[in-house]
Amino acid sequence: MKSRLAKYGRAYNDLKILPAATFVLGDTREEAHENAGRIRLQQVGPRTAIAFLEQVWGKDLSAYDPDGPLPDIEPEDNVNITRGRVRHAKDPLAVAKEWRAKAEAENLSIRELIIEVTARQQFIGTPADVAAEIDEYVQTDASDGFILVPHLTPGGLDEFVDKVVPLLQERGSFRTEYEGTTLRSHLGLQHPHSTSEGVRAS
Repeated sequence: MKSRLAKYGRAYNDLKILPAATFVLGDTREEAHENAGRIRLQQVGPRTAIAFLEQVWGKDLSAYDPDGPLPDIEPEDNVNITRGRVRHAKDPLAVAKEWRAKAEAENLSIRELIIEVTARQQFIGTPADVAAEIDEYVQTDASDGFILVPHLTPGGLDEFVDKVVPLLQERGSFRTEYEGTTLRSHLGLQHPHSTSEGVRAS
């Protein structure tokens, strides 16, 4: 994407790519993955799992057990409903087929499947593991950084700030001090050129 900027008179660093991601830490990798599993079970309760499935099937599935298998009925092909996070699915039948294959291959219940298909990009591991993975993305120019989405608020970023940020600073992937007073300056973005209408400060 950045390689296209020159065509429009923009410099390579005029665009910052900052994907959203979550994180789960633990003193060991095993503990981190256990914590992640527990968090996802709390986020995707039984009713939430069924409600999400209904967005694809387009019909009432409240009679189905969220800890049981996927419905043996086919989804509605053309249904005028709000599809929520799966609103971009063009073919509910294809989605159902894909999900059934995944559930069968991995022996997943409805709830377990929904947890799998709705998971965001996550960094899971010890503070050192997470710092190393983020650093790899940044140093190889795969990302300019990440917008962290904590599982809990407020205070959900405290552990990351205390345990991961110092390691990222040591690696050179996170600033040690701020050099400006605006978000634009923090991201290292140049102010756009003035126009006849003037420029609004960031």
